[in-house]
Amino acid sequence: MTIPPEFNGCENLEFPEFYKKTHTKKSKEWIDPICVVKHSKMLSLREESFQSGVQLTLEEMSRQALGKKKRYILGFGVGPKRSSSSSTPSRVSQDHVGELQKLKAEMEEMKMEREELRRQLEQERRERKEERKEREEEQKQIAYLTSLVTEFLKKKTQMHKSSIHHDGAMYSTGSTNTC
Repeated sequence: MTIPPEFNGCENLEFPEFYKKTHTKKSKEWIDPICVVKHSKMLSLREESFQSGVQLTLEEMSRQALGKKKRYILGFGVGPKRSSSSSTPSRVSQDHVGELQKLKAEMEEMKMEREELRRQLEQERRERKEERKEREEEQKQIAYLTSLVTEFLKKKTQMHKSSIHHDGAMYSTGSTNTC
């Protein structure tokens, strides 16, 4: 990160030196006793990063040594904003992640409910189809029984007519003989 030119000669300083230059008086006295502690923290962080071989960015060093404040990075003033490469997600992102997880859970629940309804619908279709088959079978049986009864009644009627006709012939022949 380059330091803006308005800091008069601070352009090439590392962050701890920049911090010291901007937080000391002309008499080299710290403007606040806490600044000494924060500067020491920066120096130890820089040393640790050199030893580990992992270089801290200016923003990471600022966050670790100075802490975080909403909407700006301590030590950099209100100008620079957090880099997008920060490993810590912002609160807004965390809120969105939480909301997204909630929506995914609701969506999964809705999928399960839909699947259960689909299974119930399929079961009802099978039951209706089975009931329809049973009704058709019953109607076939009724039609068969009706045809049997009809046939029986026809035969019975024919036998009765033939019996009446036969009896009537007897009476008529019998009455001619009796006179």
